[in-house]
Amino acid sequence: MNRHVIHTPRSLLRSWGFWLVCGCLVGGSASGLPAADKVPAAKVATVADAMKELNLLTLPVVKGAEEPVNRTVGSISYNAKADLKTAFEFHQQQLLKAKWSELPGSAVTDQYASGTFSHNGFLASLAASPAGEPGQVNVSLRLHGNVDLQKLPLPGNLKAVYVGPQVAMYSSEESVEKTVAASHKLLQEKGWIPYGKAGDVQFFRQNAVILTANISAAPAQMGKTMLSFSAEQISAEIPAPTENVQLQYSDSTKEVLFDTKQSEDDIEKFYRDTLAKQGWKATTEKPFSIDWKHGLIFLNEAKDMLELEMYEVKDEGVLRVTVRHYTKAERDLIEAELKKALEAKKNKPMPKLGTVKIPFPAGAQSTETTEKNLEFTVPTGKGKAAAAAIRKALTDAGWEESVLSADDNLGVIEFKKDELEISLNYVDPGFIPAEITVKGTGVKLEKAKNK
Repeated sequence: MNRHVIHTPRSLLRSWGFWLVCGCLVGGSASGLPAADKVPAAKVATVADAMKELNLLTLPVVKGAEEPVNRTVGSISYNAKADLKTAFEFHQQQLLKAKWSELPGSAVTDQYASGTFSHNGFLASLAASPAGEPGQVNVSLRLHGNVDLQKLPLPGNLKAVYVGPQVAMYSSEESVEKTVAASHKLLQEKGWIPYGKAGDVQFFRQNAVILTANISAAPAQMGKTMLSFSAEQISAEIPAPTENVQLQYSDSTKEVLFDTKQSEDDIEKFYRDTLAKQGWKATTEKPFSIDWKHGLIFLNEAKDMLELEMYEVKDEGVLRVTVRHYTKAERDLIEAELKKALEAKKNKPMPKLGTVKIPFPAGAQSTETTEKNLEFTVPTGKGKAAAAAIRKALTDAGWEESVLSADDNLGVIEFKKDELEISLNYVDPGFIPAEITVKGTGVKLEKAKNK
């Protein structure tokens, strides 16, 4: 049986423990240019709309498949012991039986299979390829929302290069700066909200669809400005202020992270006002405090939850803000796990404290050092490597490791030895220093001396 994997970061369990103790947590070819005033007739999809069309959270997978490494509202990806053609046709038939139409251009070879499907304005792409090991195949199925890329508002000076179901590309004689200003203005006028950027790529969100707009100069096109659009369905509709230093959204964790020059009062007011219009209510009149961080919990009528966390980064002069989304089912599971853990440890004597040495990489900057909590930062892009050194030191010392998540941007790893526990978290969004947090239960933590 396949299930939706739910990650439970230690920070969430800590804050939830606070609420449980207090009793406060309740309940494809080139085409002519569309005119600038043409917009999609249908409402841009919400999470509920997408799940109604194709529920990837419960979609059966090929027999012999491993647990999907990625299963969200918008995508599913996994490896299976099957031949490529069988794996592709398994999902192809699922879609066709559900009345999805297969668009022209599908291809199945010994090395790769791909197809695009549509239903009620929604678009889905299916791909399968060898997974590296003999007899294994990787399968990926993605939802791209219900945005017709041909009907996006565009400046009138663009020329279509290629307009297909998944990508729309245009060229312009205007400068990159003018094209960016004109296209972004038109998109925002039609309800597309800026949602972070990376280099030449600007992201926009409307409901539960992220639109990617890439505008840059193309040397191969005689220096012309090139613009391309693509869209992806996401798993949560998390608002964020447009006035931010940088913003990044992770769909695997349903989390928005950004820095801002605004104050905590400004951010609190933004979320209270914005979320109230969407049916969310804060559970407290004032933010709560855990360690040096302040936060708020919001619940909607369905008892889904948004967790707001914010704290000052004084050396950078910014407020760091994180907002995480949890469905009621995810909340119930986490609460059950937490209550079970608390009950198991109730009235149980703690073993004698021992000292565990934690290696810090050269150049690491400590932000907090106590017997039970070590926190430090490393340069951006180095978070996973720093965590790997700590993981090796602990496993070499006989600690049993449990990996909840460990990709380039986010890691949640837990260690056990008898009744002792250590948690290791790292966050490395790619545009600010990576943060490493090590916490101990029943042990004393100490920074190891560099050799």
